[in-house]
Amino acid sequence: MALLIALTVISLIVALTIQFNKNMRQNLVASGTQRNSGKLEVMAGSGVNLAMAVLLKDAIENEHDSLQDSWALLADEDLSKLFDVGSLTVKIIDNSGKFQINSLVHSKKQQQAGKTPAQVTAQEEDARNILWRLLRKEPFSVEDSAARAIIDSLVDWIDAEDGDGEQEFGAESSYYLSLDSPYACKNGPVEFIEELLLVKGFTPELLFGTEKHPGLTALLTAQGNDGLININTADPLLLQALHEDMTKEMVEDMRAFRADKNNKDKLASIAWVAEVLPFFTGKNALKNISVKSRSFTIFSHAQLNSTEKNIVATVQRENQKTALLSWKVE
Repeated sequence: MALLIALTVISLIVALTIQFNKNMRQNLVASGTQRNSGKLEVMAGSGVNLAMAVLLKDAIENEHDSLQDSWALLADEDLSKLFDVGSLTVKIIDNSGKFQINSLVHSKKQQQAGKTPAQVTAQEEDARNILWRLLRKEPFSVEDSAARAIIDSLVDWIDAEDGDGEQEFGAESSYYLSLDSPYACKNGPVEFIEELLLVKGFTPELLFGTEKHPGLTALLTAQGNDGLININTADPLLLQALHEDMTKEMVEDMRAFRADKNNKDKLASIAWVAEVLPFFTGKNALKNISVKSRSFTIFSHAQLNSTEKNIVATVQRENQKTALLSWKVE
């Protein structure tokens, strides 16, 4: 009996010891992960601050923006020496090199900013034509009627007035309220690109892409509404949509010119386009283009062992000042 009791006690002690050791290991791992998570968030936050400082320095050095600037080359910099442990990578994307969704409809404030109604209408029409060509060309190849429906629906979504059927192929609240999961038309500016999934005509495949083709998200931005596209940083697909006669060969010529370090100073003016493509002058001149950027998205990635932290921030730069618009920790 004494032997059985002793064996039972020993078995219980062994089981408790094993469980205690297991709990301690789990707590140690969790504590280490939590400690690393806090450290990584600080590192990633430092990356955002670094990027904002680089953008500010660039604004002081010159008044134009291109892929040859320090902010564009920051992704290639080795930032590991900034910290004793872990790694940090920072990338800055120029939102001004994308198509501004909200430029399809100008607010009353914009209409009163020294522009005539005819000028405002022409600028809106130019923006809609650029988006139409972007949708129609490869790799998206949207049918003409579908492309017009998407643009009209987007205009109705942004336009402050809820006049049903205002656009020929558009959609107002009466359409959205008739859906299985009804909701009202926003009648206001687009705040996030994902919001476009609520607009008639937009599909996840068109917006985020498939295995066969990329999505529109990389070419669109909800930041800004002046409609100006920075030709020094714009994606080739967007460059091709700037004019109906623009070809892939012409786009390649533009890419080669703006990538040549010998042409860095020429990128300070839109005049370089006429030098590369003499055809686009006078009445054929490209519309809604610029060489200056105001909005940027910063991607800061910090990693320590198997733990990582990402921060995505949107900043606006104007008059040699930067302002933080959004901050998202992932």
